[in-house]
Order: sequence, then C-alpha cells, then structure tokens
Amino acid sequence: MKKNLIPLSNLVLLFIGLFSILLSSCKDDFENNTYSAYEDLPMAVYLKNQPEKYDLWVKILEKADLYNTLNINTIYTLFAPVNDGVERYLKKVNLTSVDQMTKDDANYLVRYHLVPNVSIDLGQFQSGAISDLNATDDNLFVEFKDGGLDQIYLNGLSRFNAFDIKVTNGIIHSVDDVLEPLTATILDRLKDQKYSIFHDLAVATGYDERLNTVYTAGTDPDGNPIQQRFKYTAFAVSDAVYLKEGIHTLAALLNKLGASGSDLKSTSNLANRYMAYHLLAQQRSFADLGKFPAGATKMNLETMAQYELIKISEGGEGLVINTDERIGSAIHFNEINIPCKNGVLHDISHWMPIFVPEQVKVIWEFTDYPDIAANVTQYRNPSLGAQYNKIFVANELTSITWRAQPETKSNVLIYRNNRSADGIWYTGPLNYDHLRVELGESGWIQMRSPTIVKGKYKVKLTWPSTKYASNTGICAFVLDNEMLYPRLVMSNTSSDKMMTQDLGTVEFRETTDHTLRILSLDGKLLTLDYIQFDPIN
Repeated sequence: MKKNLIPLSNLVLLFIGLFSILLSSCKDDFENNTYSAYEDLPMAVYLKNQPEKYDLWVKILEKADLYNTLNINTIYTLFAPVNDGVERYLKKVNLTSVDQMTKDDANYLVRYHLVPNVSIDLGQFQSGAISDLNATDDNLFVEFKDGGLDQIYLNGLSRFNAFDIKVTNGIIHSVDDVLEPLTATILDRLKDQKYSIFHDLAVATGYDERLNTVYTAGTDPDGNPIQQRFKYTAFAVSDAVYLKEGIHTLAALLNKLGASGSDLKSTSNLANRYMAYHLLAQQRSFADLGKFPAGATKMNLETMAQYELIKISEGGEGLVINTDERIGSAIHFNEINIPCKNGVLHDISHWMPIFVPEQVKVIWEFTDYPDIAANVTQYRNPSLGAQYNKIFVANELTSITWRAQPETKSNVLIYRNNRSADGIWYTGPLNYDHLRVELGESGWIQMRSPTIVKGKYKVKLTWPSTKYASNTGICAFVLDNEMLYPRLVMSNTSSDKMMTQDLGTVEFRETTDHTLRILSLDGKLLTLDYIQFDPIN
C-alpha cells in the first residue's frame, strides 16, 4: 500500500549544470538556480504547494536557506513533518514561531531529516537503522509496531502518515512529528533511572567513557589530526529485570557475580567480563542481528568480553538471545533499536549472564572490523552513486597488518564498496564490499578471526574473481602457523564472477580467535570477501 503517490513523468527535466552541494553549509547556494519540470515538481516546490500540511516545515527550509537547495537536480530522501508536528516541536523548545529559530538551528534540523544522494522507498525499510547516513552523519531508525503501515515510526517517536511521495529529485515520507536531532549517547540512555544498576556497573567497570564517546581523536599516517567514529551495541538490563533475580543494587549484582571487592576495571574481573559481554564493538540494529548466514537460523556474535559469544537465533515470534534447547529457555527483547549518537541500545528480558553457545556456521568477513568501519565514510553503503575506495597505509589499522615487497610499496590495502551499476562487484560480495590487496611477490597480510566455538569445521573461501588474460593473484593460506591451502589462483580467464574454494578441514580445541596469514606468491591483485566455517558434527 502506498499513500499520496505522485506519478513520475517521462519528460526531460530542465535542471542545468547543477551537480553537487555541500549540505553542511548554511548558505543556500542555489537560490537563483531553481527549475521545475512541467507538471512534475521538485521537492521543496511540492511541499510549498501543500501549505495545509507542510507550511511550517517550508518556513523552516527557508529559514535554513535550504529551500532552493531541495529543488536542485540531485537526489534526496526527506522525512517531512506536518504542521501539527512542527507546532508541537516549537512549543517543546519554547518558541512561538519559526521566525524565532536561528538559521543554524533550522539548518541542522533540516539536515537531520534529510538523507542525501539516495532515494529510499517504503520497500527498503526494515526494523533497524537506515544504512545511508543523513546529512548530519547520523543513522535514522525505522520501527515497525503492531498495526501495519499505520504504525511505522521514525526513531521510535515520529509516526509515518504517508510514504513514497515521489518528486523529480527524490522521495518524501511524511511524518507526524519533528525529530529532535540525536545527542544522547549510550551512557546517556543508561542514566535513565530504569537502568540505574546497569549504569552504575558501566561506571564501576570503566566502560562509561567509551559508551559516552562519539568521536575519538586520532592522527592519520601523515600526522594530521582526524576524528574516528566508533559505534557500539548495548544489551541493557533494567532494574525491573534485575529485581526478578533478587538484585536490588550494584553491590548485590557484584555479589551474585562473585566480583565484589576486586579490581572491577581489570578485563579479567568477573564483573568487567559480564559488562563487556553485554556490548558489541559495532552498531547492530535489530535487522542486522537477524542477518543470518545463508541457510542458517542462528549465529554467534562476538562481544567485547574476550572469547565470549552471544547466540542470536530465530524464535517463535522473532529473534531471541542465548536459546538453551536443553531447558527450553531464551532471552527476549523488551525494546529494540533505541537510537544513540554512538550506536544502539536494546532492552532485554533477562539479566543475561555469560552463556556458552554451541557450534554454528561462522562467516568471517574480511571488512568486519571496528577500525575499518570507523575509518570508512561509505562503509557498507548499499546506495552508492559512484565507486568508493579507501586506501589504508601501514599501521593505520590494528586489526590487519601486512608486510609488502618492497616495504615502501603504496596502495597495498584498499577497501572497496561498489555502486549498484557495477554488476558482479556490487551484487556478489557480502554487504557490497571487499578488500583488494597487492603485496608484491612474497609479501603477506595477516588478521585475526572472530571467536569461534571449539570443534571441527570445513573451511571455504569466497571472493570476487577478476577476468584477466592469464591467471594471476596466486596466494597461500596459513592458519595458526599451519599451512591450510598452499596455492590458490584468484583471477580467471572467462569473466568477472564470484568464486568459492574449499580450503580444507580444521579442528579447534578451544573457543578462541585465530590468526590467518595470506602469502602473495606472484605479487598480483588479491580480492578478499569472506571465509566460511561450517561445523562438522
């Protein structure tokens, strides 16, 4: 079902010579360069033509000097609040009219509701974060509540009242209320009295600073200052849930964990490990948690507690945590996708002590590292208009190391995310991205696997294979200092395609992570997507 759908015309647009805009600017650079296309309308003109619904939002666009920007010949997705919602917002921030807003505040507010360079329709919504960042570099979240299309919410607060309003330069979704730009970190969310024990534990164990940080200051390989944005996932336990276990205070929780009186900030401390067990080092919305490997209905996720895993599986009514088939128990989600400036929080139904899961299929994606995500501006973006490459240099990452030949060789490691028009390079690799490596002859690259439950596994590599006149990209795989596969040719002579190769069988005698070293035998291009570990019972 689609509401307020405006059909697109096949007529030629009259937009001329407009190709880009810096949305962070408060100046409307396109004030005198706005065109309309016969009966079809660009975004801001469409809104202005419906004053009974959007008059106040249009005034905010004009205040922000972005009205004409939203008429140019580019693509946007806009979440437009109706008049009643704007009035509620103004009252909440103690303003009597749009005129009392500052230009900067209006500009930031508009950009928070705007996703540039992509058209996101209802069919792309899922219960979780919208993959494309908005113009303030934040994720917006979609939540489906009981009641069908009438109960879909943005950031859990603003209900959609119309979808897929197509205009000449993108798509508009109409929402009931103005979104307040997100400023609360995960720690801010935990300061809510309902999480007082869990919050106090975060402070006592030293995770409060990390959960309160949005940008981490650093330097690039040339010594220039940069900001890295790490995001986290928290499985938060409310005081009401602790009360069911007879836990009324932090001291009672420490006593239950056997950790009272000891150094709580030590990563070996039981309370510290319990806290870290409730955290993931990357943002995982509810929809992300349900992205199981092909053919699987469960997976293990690595937590910030070393070698400890959370099991996510499909339950009778949705996703559940740490299902124990022996006793028929599982942990449920009370509330999902509570958005935070530095990640996402899920409220869970159990105090969730550390759990030992069984073997499951493991997908080790070579781009799935927090420091890669923090340094890549288009990380796993499914809607690119142009190919994206991020070149890493030696010592820029802690998750991946290498030795090239010669050591001064440039462009050794490249993260690539392809646009949808790039065929196999877009549709083939998992999450649209892969690594491209050129080490020189006898060079090597090394990385740590996620934690894998002890047991026996069949190992298989999947990679995008490039067409060349002769086979190149010859490499060997060494796992935990033992040769796993001595000679693999990555390119082929027929066509660009995805390829797989069984690398052998391994048996892990403990639950831990593992070291993979890939040796370059001919020095040519290696394209790396993921390794799959299939349990052998």
